[in-house]
Amino acid sequence: MIPPPHGGRLVERTVSPVERDRRLAERSVLPRIQPFIDQVYDAEKIGLGAYSPLEGFQGSSDLESVLARGRLSNDLPWTMPILLTPSGKENERVVAGLSAGDEALLTDLNGEPFALLHIEEKFRYDRARLAQSTYGTQDTAHPNVADLSSLGETAVAGPIDLLRRLDHATGRFELSPAETRQEFSRRGWKNVAAYQTRNVPHTAHEYLQRCTLDRDDVDGLLVHPVLGRLKKGDYKPEIILEAYRTLVDRYYPADRVLLASLSIAMRYAGPKAALFLAIVRKNYGCGLYIVGRDQAGLGKYYDPYACQRIFDEYAIDVRPIKFAETFFCRRCGWMATPKTCGHGASEHLDTSQTRIRAALAKGEKLPSEIIRPEVVEILSRGDVLLT
Repeated sequence: MIPPPHGGRLVERTVSPVERDRRLAERSVLPRIQPFIDQVYDAEKIGLGAYSPLEGFQGSSDLESVLARGRLSNDLPWTMPILLTPSGKENERVVAGLSAGDEALLTDLNGEPFALLHIEEKFRYDRARLAQSTYGTQDTAHPNVADLSSLGETAVAGPIDLLRRLDHATGRFELSPAETRQEFSRRGWKNVAAYQTRNVPHTAHEYLQRCTLDRDDVDGLLVHPVLGRLKKGDYKPEIILEAYRTLVDRYYPADRVLLASLSIAMRYAGPKAALFLAIVRKNYGCGLYIVGRDQAGLGKYYDPYACQRIFDEYAIDVRPIKFAETFFCRRCGWMATPKTCGHGASEHLDTSQTRIRAALAKGEKLPSEIIRPEVVEILSRGDVLLT
């Protein structure tokens, strides 16, 4: 069955256009806060229920519980801090004048109001502790850790009302949890598996997806790439979406796969991010979740299979579908894993994104055993990576 949202209720803190205009007219002189881009995305997703049960940005008690136990203060599993930490002189001036019970407008990247914040608490937080607990390191070579230095020292907590949805480049693919749940019901899907990605598809990804679709306990697959803020060297969001549109439209049965985008900042936090991303997909209506090797990992910061073991530590009512490292075996003539292939590494073709990016940079031809020619064509246009 389609699972209930995390915590039992889908949060929807959106207001109608009429109500939005009324509130903006009544609160036109409210102070304004321009959040960091990641927190702009987070505010929208809170309002749409993607982060259920959160009603707003986390306060000090929830933050302490998340860092210490990987749970909210009510004991519900939750592994990622969701904070509003305004930075910059103007933001800091505004925050200094705010107290519990006040309201402030949150503005998007164009400076236009999109959410109303009801302030319950202001507090200082320990950046070093947040980095170590969340990302397992304080190394500023880690992009998420590096970001912490640009955030404000004071967190502002409280529920938000979403006055309007953001204008995402992904357009019609940016569905809310209510919309995906409605679409699953329309299609008659009860057991939906989610596929998390931040990359263009190669044949190892396709293998995981096809194996999942072939399961008797799976009615449909939600391919749900993160297309918000990614790190330098990742593929541009529009490239990822175009590549997946090509794969889904040309190779998958239309009644078994739904492609939608998830515009949030990517958290490269290994196991803690994997669990968080599974909880988010539970809110979108998915009761199964594909977990490959080193999901949400980065470099050598995390054990590649810690992202799978964490699902044994926390009960989130999502069934993980775990896969070992996948590769193309020349001798087998197909995709394989160490569980299904007895041939040596010399027979294996590396399908890693590192290998693909390096080949593209050198102008080398990529074999179809690794990546679909249609995807190669998209990548060969140049200017496909974030700089």
